Amino acid sequence: MEQQKLYKAGLYCRLSQDDGQAGDSSSIQNQKAMLKDYCKRQGFAIVDFYVDDGYSGVNFNRPDFQRMLNDIEIGKVNLVITKDLSRFGRDYIQTGYYTEMLFPEKGVRYISMNDNVDTLRQDNDIAPFKNILNDMYSRDLSRRIRSSKRQQALRGDFLSGQTAYGYKLDPANKHKLIVDPEAAEIVKEIFRLAMTGLGAPVITKQLREREIISPGYYKAMNGDTRFNRYQKSKYQWGMSTIRAILRDRVYVGDMVNHKCQALYYKTKKRTVVPKEQRIIVENTHEAIIDRDTFNRVQELVTCRHNTKKHNVDNLFKRIMFCDECGYRLAMAHHNGRVWYNCVNRAFHKCG
Repeated sequence: MEQQKLYKAGLYCRLSQDDGQAGDSSSIQNQKAMLKDYCKRQGFAIVDFYVDDGYSGVNFNRPDFQRMLNDIEIGKVNLVITKDLSRFGRDYIQTGYYTEMLFPEKGVRYISMNDNVDTLRQDNDIAPFKNILNDMYSRDLSRRIRSSKRQQALRGDFLSGQTAYGYKLDPANKHKLIVDPEAAEIVKEIFRLAMTGLGAPVITKQLREREIISPGYYKAMNGDTRFNRYQKSKYQWGMSTIRAILRDRVYVGDMVNHKCQALYYKTKKRTVVPKEQRIIVENTHEAIIDRDTFNRVQELVTCRHNTKKHNVDNLFKRIMFCDECGYRLAMAHHNGRVWYNCVNRAFHKCG
């Protein structure tokens, strides 16, 4: 019989956001205490704790789980202990691969305390069924979360990972947007420039020349650490950013949700949802841009793109002006028809 003192135990703990809703019984601190006490009673030498806090059990690409596998590979660990099988993982195929194939091949013993599973023994027939139940739990939880998110989307709740430039979260309600006055003024200026007929390249150049702080740098300044890597230049506006702002309905007070969705509950890979399938709820928060201005900008942008697409040259660029206000005329193009509009009309100063 193998001596217990020869075992070098790696104690693995995991907790996802959904597991955390169960209370302190599943907390990392609770898992550590249980595993440490168990090793003390059994006489196992503890090599290290491996902790993945905030990671789903259906994905095994977790930092400390991979670190543990590396320590197993170099012979540092030959015993893995978890509180229960669900802490190890919730994908029954992957869990079975590690506990029934890889670990035995590497000479590693696995113990699940609460499930009374020990690969040193031959009476672990119940383990595969418990792994399947854990997998079914994840599948059911995924369905319930998707259903809950859909109901929130239909209510017009804010569900994205970050707020649109010009808005911030309401301190009293994390699912509601409120206007960020400083950034909102820049958004208004971008739309004002677009209304004069300027395209994204020219607007981008103007913002850079006027040294207006870019959205990424602005968010980093306000404590959003996700944007620290973009701080190489304060004024590095991009044309794609301008185009996204000019197209975003959030600025008229509408909430657009369900922009992307997970392909499968066991993977985090997501796919973009077609625009016609997205969930849009109008007037959920304060608007920065009025609808007339927003709709006019969409027309200008669409006409500009159609003109380029059909290679229609603006022969009268900068030489045709409105006979009422003297402002220049912008060319529009749609379905083979070309016409000219006074861009000043959008400001209700003409016509």
